[in-house]
Amino acid sequence: MSRGRSQPDSPASGRCPLDTRGWDEPGRRDDTKPFSCELGNACVGQGDLVMTDHKTGQVGLVAVVWGVDFSMRELLRDVLLLQPGWSRENTPAMQERGRLIRHEVARWLREQLPTIAENTPGVDDWQVEARDGTGLKNEIPWARVYSASRSPSATVGWYIVYLFGAQGDRVYLSLMQGTTRWENGDLHARPAAELRQRAQWARENLLPILRRRVDLVEQISLKARKSQLGPAYEAGTVAAFEYALDRLPGNEVLANDLQFLASTLEYLYHLAAQAIDLPGDLPPEVVDALVTAERSAGKTRKGQGLRLNSAERTAIERQAVTVAMHYLTTEGFAVTDVGATQSYDLDARRGGQHLFVEVKGTTSAWNGTSEIILTKNEVDLHEREYPNNMLVVVSHITLDRSVTPPSASGGELHVMHPWRILPPNLTPVTYRYVVGE
Repeated sequence: MSRGRSQPDSPASGRCPLDTRGWDEPGRRDDTKPFSCELGNACVGQGDLVMTDHKTGQVGLVAVVWGVDFSMRELLRDVLLLQPGWSRENTPAMQERGRLIRHEVARWLREQLPTIAENTPGVDDWQVEARDGTGLKNEIPWARVYSASRSPSATVGWYIVYLFGAQGDRVYLSLMQGTTRWENGDLHARPAAELRQRAQWARENLLPILRRRVDLVEQISLKARKSQLGPAYEAGTVAAFEYALDRLPGNEVLANDLQFLASTLEYLYHLAAQAIDLPGDLPPEVVDALVTAERSAGKTRKGQGLRLNSAERTAIERQAVTVAMHYLTTEGFAVTDVGATQSYDLDARRGGQHLFVEVKGTTSAWNGTSEIILTKNEVDLHEREYPNNMLVVVSHITLDRSVTPPSASGGELHVMHPWRILPPNLTPVTYRYVVGE
């Protein structure tokens, strides 16, 4: 039996095996159907059938083999040959493409997982996912290998993925990233510039590993005609193996390339977990607050640790307060640090003016979508004291982890006075709930 394919009739039966999937019988042309076979009685039931797309005139090959397991090389070829006939509708060709992607290609990838797991002890939750479009069909189908905890969906995290070119001329095995990010509790598409910046960060940190393979490429070209995801996939790629349709390698090479990128991805997961700041990510203190909130609710994710330890957070907070106090002092205020006893950080007085000052520090860059963490008491106080309040954010603080205790220096000052807290900008992180009738 062929892998995952229903056993077809033999040629002697007078039926083409593709007929069960809506194709014409050999020797017959039906222009009401999207495809027909050109071999006619020359079909011997094994090899390549020449199929014509009557909408586009595109001629392609569809492999049909009885009693032989399909290799990954053949599966990649079959998907590529169907790509020029892409349609958003669930045509017979797209049905066949979906079956190949979601079942055959995914099956081969799952067969590689035991070896991948053996060679990557730092990851114990490898999984496979393959998609060609739910409802309307995607122009760029894909199949990925990923850590379930570090990349719970294809929109987030880092993973390895087969990406099939829109024109069917090539397929890539790409080390890439999710193309969305969390903002105010929702997923938003990352700008292409941000994706390229993140890919470059990974490339630079993985350089000693990536340079071992001279056949890797940094740029991919999917030649998407309609899909907006094609350019996002291109921007998000760190490195990839490129396989042209007429030079597809055999199973051994494909398996070795997959193993290499899996080991590279394992190290990338380690780097991402250790990094204080990743381009385009939430500030580390926000990430840590979300992780802590999940842990307090009994939700612990593998691979999702705290970016900062207690000593590092203290060093950043103290540097932010130092910068804020210097600013307020130069503005003529008498400043007292009250953070240890009050729900605000600095008490600033100048003549008859009294300001309640909130101070936040971060190692991250600052922009119009940046976020900070506030407690309920802080929100309540600043809503009550407005307009006699101020928010001071010190961004781009430099953290030195090489000394004990860690030290912090520098920073860019951002001042909002008066500071009005806008309810739509607040996102709940956790709730307390009284259980009862």
